[in-house]
Order: sequence, then structure tokens, then C-alpha cells
Amino acid sequence: MRIPALLAAAALLPLSLTAAQAAQAAAGPTHRSTYAKDLSVQVSPPSFPTAPGAVGTILVTVCNNGSETPAAGATLVVNGPGDPSMRLTTDHAGPVDSGWNWIRFTVAKGLAPATCETEKLYGQTISTTPGPKTYPGGTAVVTWDADQNPNDNSTTWSWDTSAPVTNAVLEMWRPPKPAAPGNPADFEVLERNLGPSTDYPWRGRLIAQLPPGSKWLDSAPSYNKCAISADGTTATCDDSVNNTWAQYNRGFALQVDPAASPGTSIAATLTYEAPANPDPHTFVLTVLIPVC
Repeated sequence: MRIPALLAAAALLPLSLTAAQAAQAAAGPTHRSTYAKDLSVQVSPPSFPTAPGAVGTILVTVCNNGSETPAAGATLVVNGPGDPSMRLTTDHAGPVDSGWNWIRFTVAKGLAPATCETEKLYGQTISTTPGPKTYPGGTAVVTWDADQNPNDNSTTWSWDTSAPVTNAVLEMWRPPKPAAPGNPADFEVLERNLGPSTDYPWRGRLIAQLPPGSKWLDSAPSYNKCAISADGTTATCDDSVNNTWAQYNRGFALQVDPAASPGTSIAATLTYEAPANPDPHTFVLTVLIPVC
């Protein structure tokens, strides 16, 4: 099964394993069984909490503790915690069945006694409810034969979410050119959600402030203009960048203070207010318009 494009974004996909996960993947069976047919399963969720809506790597290790080899393999079924519910995908090479909060495929085909194999799953919570929180109730079951050891072929696991990641960018995209007193000037900024939390933190508004004497004339894009105050010094823009790695460009046009002195600059202060709980915060960018 191919990983959906959303989950293939390099920055969202934690392909590198932690030391604990790598150790588990490399380890062999922890015991030998009195059952001839004995496949055990262990699940190692991400070692560190994952931001809501972000992707975390889950390792599922199947070991052959018996004396027989499953020539045709066995069926592995993994269910995510019922709350908050998850999308589960995998880079497994063979056929994969999946649905809401579950995934199923064949494992351990030809797995020799006293050896293990590890599959990678990728989990993403459906809900973007802020953490930190632990969600128990995940399960994994490997089914080979009616005569297999029933004591170690299933396990439970949990998923930990972190507080929302507030990593974002408010930066200059096209700087202003020098303008004479009383003349117009314009510039463009970029608002970007670096994630990994989808729909966070860009849930708020951009406020652009000019000192008295200068005034805002217009904004872009035309389909989402800013509201300009009566005195022209404040522009309030309802800008949302609701998807991880998405970006939004905002343009401003202003009139330079007619009384400004050449050789000085007009400072425009842009503040992005992100009121989303539990971590309200702001991003501030100062744009200097040279007066010539």
C-alpha cells in the first residue's frame, strides 16, 4: 500500500527511530515456547508525544517463539485507540486492508523459529484536540492457526499527544522600495504554518499598525481585504492558514507621512494574534519603509 501524499510530507513523517524503538526492532524473541505454533506481537508507539494531527511512527514486532514456520504467513490486525480515532497507514510491501481506525495485512510469511520481523505503521489522530493526553485502547492481534499459543498473540498499546506545536513564520516576502514623503509604498509578507499541527497556530488575525501621519491605502488579495480604521493607521485582516505547511501571502499599500524626513523610515508593525487555547500567542514582524 502506498502512503497517502499527506503522510508522505518529509517534515511530518518521523522516519528515524528512537533508540528504544530501534532496540526493540533488533531484538529477537524473548522466550522459547512449548507451543509448536507461537507467534507473539508487540507494539512500540512513538517514544515521545505526538502533536495532535501530526504523524507518528508505530513499530509492530512479530516474533516466532515456536518450532514451526508459518509458510503462508499470519494475519496482523492493528486497531488504534477508539478515542481520538486514528488514520493508520503502512509501507508494507504486500496487500493491505484498512478502514476507520484499523489496518490488516499478512506478516511472518516464512518467519523462521527464534526470529522476529518488524513492520512500520504511521498513525495520525483525526482530532486536533490539544494535548497533552494519553489515549489507551489500541490493540494488535496476530492470527496464524487455531493451535497457536493464545497467550502472547495479542497486546494493547496507547497513543500520547503533546500540546500543540506553535511553530510558524511571519516574514517579509517582498520588501518595500524607498518612497518620498506623501507618496505611496507597498510590500508583501508571508504567513506560514510550519506545523506539525494542522489547523494550528494560524487561527486568528493579522493586525498591521502604522504611526500617526502615515495611513494604509489598500490590501491584497482582493478577495480577502483588510478592514482599515477611520484614521488609516490600523488594518485588521482575518487571515487563516489552517493546514500544516500551507502559506498565505498578504500585501499592503500605504501612504508615507507627508511630514516624514528623507533618510528616515516608517515602521509598520504587523502582529499575528493566534488566540487558540491552550497556548495563545503572537508573532510580530516590523517592516521599515525607507523615506527618500
